[in-house]
Amino acid sequence: MSKMNAPKEGLPTRADGDALYLRTITEDVLGWTNPEARLRKALKEDQFLLYAQRIAGTKPRLADETALEVLLRLKEEEDNLLPPGGFFPVAEALGMLGEIDHWVIRKAISWCSVDRDDVRAPMCCINLSADSLIDKEFPERVRALLREHDLPGHRLCFELEELDVLAHTAAVQQLIASLRPRGCKFALDNFGSVKVSFEHVRALPVDYLKVDGGMIQNILKNPGDLARVKAISLTCQRLGMRVIASSVETQDILSKLREISFDFAQGFGIARPALLDSLRPAPAAAEPAAAAPPAGPAA
Repeated sequence: MSKMNAPKEGLPTRADGDALYLRTITEDVLGWTNPEARLRKALKEDQFLLYAQRIAGTKPRLADETALEVLLRLKEEEDNLLPPGGFFPVAEALGMLGEIDHWVIRKAISWCSVDRDDVRAPMCCINLSADSLIDKEFPERVRALLREHDLPGHRLCFELEELDVLAHTAAVQQLIASLRPRGCKFALDNFGSVKVSFEHVRALPVDYLKVDGGMIQNILKNPGDLARVKAISLTCQRLGMRVIASSVETQDILSKLREISFDFAQGFGIARPALLDSLRPAPAAAEPAAAAPPAGPAA
């Protein structure tokens, strides 16, 4: 750092601002005086809860395929549930996101192992943090858990945030190469949140592409968004990927997605999140929009 660009003595720095922000969240908002101890206690005593939201097929041929996106909540006092946005910034600052990912994966694999029906049992889609993407030991930990529970890898789909993929493309390629032989699936999440480009997608052998909910919610109101979503669907078909719409809130949006050949849809218009332990495969006829991404075609 040059002398000219060095922070002036006595003036607040960006690090000071980050520390103040975290103190405000943990003490004033969450009431945590020791956030690291609080999160470690939650991991040790299973004070996190796994919820899940069903991902539904939009085509008749996908009626027998089921998938669930696994969602994390933290139990607080008086049975209040804290969503990830409430504690992820703190966990990220403490370098604990990788540990939380491992907890989620371990619990999800244990849940999946109860149902051994490879045809009808749901695939669990799990969001990965950037910390796990760049952790060279992560693939072996996943393989070890799969071996421990004798679970086929196609029961897991790892969802990768598009911005994280752009920042760590080489690490993501290595991660996919390490776990794909075990059968694990991969999804690129929030596609189009920055810009719609398939340049980086072609270099990644992902199974699913999940389109950003902002575009999906506007397809009936904004011709530009509808055109972009149509183009994404067509390109995915040509590249051999299945496409998922997120934030599907109404039946009108679902009908339009069917019309433009989307494979899957997720959102409050399909199903609301529920405790993972309350969800088990149901007969296809009971699913209003059919089921979700294949058990082996993914916070």
